[in-house]
Amino acid sequence: MKQIIILSFIILCFWSIITSFKAIFLITTKEFNGSKLTWILISAIAFIGPILWITKGKKHLKHYKN
Repeated sequence: MKQIIILSFIILCFWSIITSFKAIFLITTKEFNGSKLTWILISAIAFIGPILWITKGKKHLKHYKN
């Protein structure tokens, strides 16, 4: 059961990365009301978070194993 949960988190993280790339692409290529830089930074944060979880978060889960 734990493997399914971890696999689900990893899939969710990669989906977030794909969505972030798509958002940045659409913001830069389409007409957009508002500050493009602000929305690109928000999308970049959504990109960085999953990468940090994949690289560092999984290591912290090992400490909580029963």
